[in-house]
Amino acid sequence: MKKELAIGICFGLAGILCTCLFGYEYFTTYGFLNAYHMKAFAASDTGYLPLLANILWERGKVFVIIAILSLTALKAILPLLLRCLIYFTGGVFFAACVMNMGILGIVFFLVSWLPHGILYLAALALLLLVEPHRFYNRRNPWLLRLAWGMGVAVLVLLGCVLEASVGIRLLRFVVEKL
Repeated sequence: MKKELAIGICFGLAGILCTCLFGYEYFTTYGFLNAYHMKAFAASDTGYLPLLANILWERGKVFVIIAILSLTALKAILPLLLRCLIYFTGGVFFAACVMNMGILGIVFFLVSWLPHGILYLAALALLLLVEPHRFYNRRNPWLLRLAWGMGVAVLVLLGCVLEASVGIRLLRFVVEKL
């Protein structure tokens, strides 16, 4: 627990410091989280199905790559690498939200991952914490392997549906209140 907390704090702070020191102009003037882009996002009228298709495509690519890597020798270091990357990216995103939106940036940051992020993290845990090579011995039936794979796929699919429906509405609500 202490190691996980230390990794989270260190890489989160590293993301915040990198954004503040090197990315201030990018995130505030030209970047994707400046006031103009946030208002344009709130005013956009993207349909549910095109948005869901885009989210499925983007998240699907990431989870397929992680699933393939989890079956290789990189599985030993992959959980640590992913945790560090998630914390660093979270720090960058948090700092960018606060720089552009002030105190509402904290709300925007939390709303941007809370509804669906929990399902994505559960899918990552299934991919990385379960040893799939145990499934390939003769004692475990193919049905168990299929259930494991389907469990990961269902978690990712539910996360995408939540992100396209609830998550986007919450983000638009927060942006409109700016």
